Amino acid sequence: MQPSDFLTILGLGLAIWSFIPQKERNFIMLFFSKTEIIIFFASLLYILFLMSFDWLKENWFGWLSVFTVNNGIPAAIWAFIIALIIITLPILKVSFGYFSKSRLDELLKLYKVLINANDIDLLAGYIEKYHINDIYTYLKGKSNLPEYDFRERYETQETPYRKAFKKLTKPQRIEFAYWIYETVLTNDEFIKNAANKYPELFAKAFSGMESKKASDKDVVQLYIETIFENKNQKLIKELKIADQSSDSLASRSQYNDMPILSGLFVNTVAAADNYVWYPVGEGAVKSLKYDEEQKDFLRKEHDEKLEPELWNHKVWIATVYFNYMVRETIYNDPGWHMWLFYFRHTVDYLIDIIPEENNYNPDAEYPSFAHFVIYRQFDAMIDWIELAKDQENDHRVIDTIRCLGWCINSVCQADERKLSRAFKKSQLERLVSLYCEYAYHPDNVACTTAREWLTKLFLSPKGVDFGPPEFTNEYRDIMAEVWDDFDRIPFTAHGNGDILEEFETNILLPLGIA
Repeated sequence: MQPSDFLTILGLGLAIWSFIPQKERNFIMLFFSKTEIIIFFASLLYILFLMSFDWLKENWFGWLSVFTVNNGIPAAIWAFIIALIIITLPILKVSFGYFSKSRLDELLKLYKVLINANDIDLLAGYIEKYHINDIYTYLKGKSNLPEYDFRERYETQETPYRKAFKKLTKPQRIEFAYWIYETVLTNDEFIKNAANKYPELFAKAFSGMESKKASDKDVVQLYIETIFENKNQKLIKELKIADQSSDSLASRSQYNDMPILSGLFVNTVAAADNYVWYPVGEGAVKSLKYDEEQKDFLRKEHDEKLEPELWNHKVWIATVYFNYMVRETIYNDPGWHMWLFYFRHTVDYLIDIIPEENNYNPDAEYPSFAHFVIYRQFDAMIDWIELAKDQENDHRVIDTIRCLGWCINSVCQADERKLSRAFKKSQLERLVSLYCEYAYHPDNVACTTAREWLTKLFLSPKGVDFGPPEFTNEYRDIMAEVWDDFDRIPFTAHGNGDILEEFETNILLPLGIA
């Protein structure tokens, strides 16, 4: 290698380096320890020495000949080889390697600078490329750590939890993942600025939360609130996909790309501990109170062609979100009702939105979009009970019937200028049919539980299982009309009339109807 060649390579390298923005230069430097940087610059000096070797040997230091070998590789060639190595190795390390273990603190400082500068795209790109899979691995490992006792903080000896945590974070990449998660991915400003644009990034991390030990309620709720308030289109796309099938998200995610819903719902124990319902439930209620644009749409006369526009409104997004959140807990019970009771509040607010003075078609199944959403929320609750029947478990059955009772009471008490008699009867008739049909499945725990609790609902809809049985005259009159119009033929064939007799004895007589 001639000096001119070296200067050309060195000049080219410096030119390329100068074109890289300062933030990226700082980032690249974190791949190399201080020792490696010193070696790099020492190698440059060594290359200069090799290029000068022959001249120094002939004119100043003849003893350098001891380093030569007959027919050996000339010093200039060695200089060229070393130059290629010190150019190639850094490129390979930055492209395929990982950060120097000694540069963790500087990496965290750089990421904090990017957060403060709102350079979210660059930071999200770094996390996606270098950290997110490791963060997932870290949270998955944390999910399976031994139980932590708060008294351990006062222990001086190694506890099982501390030992397991040290073992988990011993690999360099997992140690980095731990610190990146704790200081960057859980940073409020980063979540607020990045979640709506990169929702899958966070969802990938959350999918590693497989138990309460790894759950992070505040972080997950802020994430959900951010994407829900922004009506995130990727979330809506996944909800639309989910709405096309009744299968569990866990099984469907193998064939459909639904990282957000899978990350939030599939690990149901962590989902319950993260309160994944709260931001959406509160957001939906708030929108029904104050979002005038949504109210105007819900008051519109129902038109099937306009149904896709429902996805522009939070109450509909929340309805579908709650549906699949609760469904997942029926497939995999976390032991919690996921506050499905938000439906009783949304039904009340939807009834309030419907104007008393209106020109709706009273014979229409859904006179307005508010009616349509109420009907779909009843659909969802009844489907939860049906799903439990199909799965032969009683997950969410009792809580669903409690919620249905409140909703039935609200519907029956509504002014008939808002909800027609036919609309009220149709909701109650669906529950009567369910009660009678489930008599044919005495060995199915969902059916027996549903019949037991539907009995309580029919006798006291607003307070299904608390206080003395209580019902209003309006409700009793509607129940009487439902029973008069009820199709008895399916339940009288083949000597099954005792189902109807049981209903009259256990429900209608106490109501003062039969």
